[in-house]
Amino acid sequence: MSNTTDSNVSHEAGAHRGGDTLTGSGAALPGQGAHAGDRTQPQPGARPVKAPLLEIRGLHKRYGETVALHNIDLTLHRGEVVVILGPSGCGKSTLLRCINGLEPIQGGEIRMAGVGVFGRDLGWDAVRQKVGMVFQSYELFAHMNVIDNILLGPMKVQKRRRAEVEAEADRLLERVGLLARKQAWPRELSGGQKQRIAIVRALCMNPTAILLDEITAALDPEMVREVLDVVLELAREGMSMIIVTHEMGFAEKVADRIVFMDGGRIVEEAPPAEFFAAQRTERARVFLNGMDYVI
Repeated sequence: MSNTTDSNVSHEAGAHRGGDTLTGSGAALPGQGAHAGDRTQPQPGARPVKAPLLEIRGLHKRYGETVALHNIDLTLHRGEVVVILGPSGCGKSTLLRCINGLEPIQGGEIRMAGVGVFGRDLGWDAVRQKVGMVFQSYELFAHMNVIDNILLGPMKVQKRRRAEVEAEADRLLERVGLLARKQAWPRELSGGQKQRIAIVRALCMNPTAILLDEITAALDPEMVREVLDVVLELAREGMSMIIVTHEMGFAEKVADRIVFMDGGRIVEEAPPAEFFAAQRTERARVFLNGMDYVI
């Protein structure tokens, strides 16, 4: 998969590849479960619309006197990919960290269907098992090899048996082209390989949704493609994701919905074809022009 060209990874709306998936067996992804068929009838060529999975209401975040997020309202539906765009410092990464409980909030709530409100009905340690997160800096433990990095969370936090988790990890590593590197140390891997390992590590926790925070920002240009291919595959298989990125072409391919932020606020939301063809706000137009994106 890491050698797939642009022409092979274009994300067709609602497509679902046959055969093997990133679970390694063609089974539903973690987080799909019985909800894989829970969708309304779409229009021809449109992606199916599903029930809400995560609902963020009135989320307010401050650092001292500085307001980082102003009463954010955002919904992620089952199987949906929401891509958040915006200038540096607009609150994109802060929002993901708040959803995952890595930053405390000063107002509002985050609710998951069938679970309740994060931090109230479900403790934050349990939240992080349901909502995985992949960071731009990989966060692999240097003193552990690849397989031990992957197995740490499922075995220590979820108390699962090594044989079970390692079999799952092997299937995922094979799908991302890194099974032969399972005994390697992080220092022996390229940036793109480390990021694919980080994605496998998140998937092995069997999350319901995944947050991806600028996962290609630290990579050399030639390594970006191999990581984006993995994320495109996850999207095709129905994983619910919120993605922060500056890769405009990737955002257009993978997103079901674009959310544009500025100054800690959501300024604009639209399907990718609509957003990239005709922005509703001057701020979004200026941003895309600055990114050298052809409008």
